[in-house]
Amino acid sequence: MKTLLERAKGSALDIITNSNDPVDALTLLPPYTRQIRYLNFGHNYWSEVRRFSEVHSGPLPLLRALRINAIEEFHVVEPPLNVIIPPSFPLFRGAVNLKRFVLHSERFPPLGHFVFPNLTTFELSTMREEFLASELLDFLEALPTLRKVDITIFAYIVLGEIPQERVVVLPNAETFFLVVSDGGPGYEIAAHILCPSARLTSLVHEQEPDNVIPGDIFPTSDLWNAIVRQYTRSPVEEVTLEIKTTPDSTVTCSLTFQSLDTTILRLGFEFSASDDVEDEYESEMLIEDVGYEVFYQASRAIQDHPLLPNVKRLHIKYRNIVSRSNLMICMANEIGGLFKSVGPLDELTIHSCDPRSYLPLLPDFTEFYDMEQLVVFPPVKEFTITHPPRSYDGARSITTIVGLAKSQHALGVPFERVTVCAEKLPAGMVEMLRPWVGAADCYEKRYTYE
Repeated sequence: MKTLLERAKGSALDIITNSNDPVDALTLLPPYTRQIRYLNFGHNYWSEVRRFSEVHSGPLPLLRALRINAIEEFHVVEPPLNVIIPPSFPLFRGAVNLKRFVLHSERFPPLGHFVFPNLTTFELSTMREEFLASELLDFLEALPTLRKVDITIFAYIVLGEIPQERVVVLPNAETFFLVVSDGGPGYEIAAHILCPSARLTSLVHEQEPDNVIPGDIFPTSDLWNAIVRQYTRSPVEEVTLEIKTTPDSTVTCSLTFQSLDTTILRLGFEFSASDDVEDEYESEMLIEDVGYEVFYQASRAIQDHPLLPNVKRLHIKYRNIVSRSNLMICMANEIGGLFKSVGPLDELTIHSCDPRSYLPLLPDFTEFYDMEQLVVFPPVKEFTITHPPRSYDGARSITTIVGLAKSQHALGVPFERVTVCAEKLPAGMVEMLRPWVGAADCYEKRYTYE
C-alpha cells in the first residue's frame, strides 16, 4: 500500500476501507490526507470510523463524497454492549467542501457529530430500534445548502416534544424522499420540514408482513394541509392513482400530484401479507380487501387535497378484479364521491379496471338499490379505458362501456372522445359508441404486465 500511495504523488485518492483492513494501514495515510477525494467505510464499526477521523483530523480540502456503512458495536469487556464513546470534536471536521454524505447505520447514527457546511446531498438509512426525530431536524437545520435529501427509517420514530410550530427550512432542496417502515409518524416529520424549491417530493409508508392494514396510510387532514403547503407552490393539474397487486400477496400504491409548475408530490404505501394465510382462497380475499381499503384511503386523500378543484387530468390504474358484490358497490360509491370532488376534466384514464365499478347502474347487481352516490362523471373531453380485466372483454365490455357512454349522454354530459384499448375487442364497438359520444377510437393491444 505504501508503494501505491507514493506512486499517487499529487493525484486525488479514492479510499475504500472495511473492518478487515490492517490497522497499520491507517498510519500510512496522514501524509496524503489532503489528496482524499472519496472516502468509503464499506463495513466498519463506529469505533473504527471515529479512530480514522481522529487520525486524519486535519484539513480534507478535496474530499467531496463520504459514505459510511456502520455496523453494531459489540464489546467483550466494559463498557457495556452498544455504548459508543462520542468524539470530543465533530467527525471529519476538516471536510469543509464535502458535497455528498451517505450514512447507513444499523444502530446509533450520530448525526450530531457531523458538521458539513457545504453539503448538497444527504442520504440516510437506519434500522435502529428508536429514531429521534428531533435529532434529524437539528441536523437538517444546519444544512441550508442541501439540494437532495433521501431518508429511509426502518425504526420506531420518537417525536418527543417537538413544538408544533417548528419548521426546518431547506431553501435549496430540489428533491426530498422519505421512506418509513412501521415507524409511526413519518408524515409528522415531513410536516416539520419546508422545501420551497422542491421539484419532487416522495413520502412512502411501508408495512412489514401483516394481515391488518392500518387506518392511517395517508396523512390526516391537518397534516395533509401542512404538507401540501410546504411542498407545493401551485394548484394541482394532474392526479395519478396506481395500485398494484402481486402473486406474493403484496399491494403497492402510488398517489402522485403534479402541479401547474410541474412540481410533483407523491405519496406511497406498500403492504405485504404475512405467511399466516396459507389457504389460496383466503389469500385472494385478503388482497381483495386490502386493495379496496387502499383505494378507499387514497380516494379520500385525493378529495382532501386543498388545491384539487383545478385538476385537469385524472388517471386511475388499478387491476381490481372484484368477486364480491358488496365490494363492487363500495367501489362504485367511492368513485362517485371522487368524481364529485373534481371539476371538468381534459383527460380521464381508467387503466386495467373493471368498468362495472364506474357505471351509474350495475346490471349484475340489480338487487342493490341503496347506492349512497351514483357514479356521475364530470364533463370529460377525452375518456380512455385501457385493458379492462380479461374476463370482461368481448361482448360484456361492449355492454358496460357503451352503457356508460349512453348514461353520460342521458345526463347531458357526454364524453367528447372515448378511446378503448383491450387485448381483444369484437367488431362494431366504434359504431355502438358513436351515437353517444363526440368521437370514438377502439383498438387492440396485448396487455403488458408491469
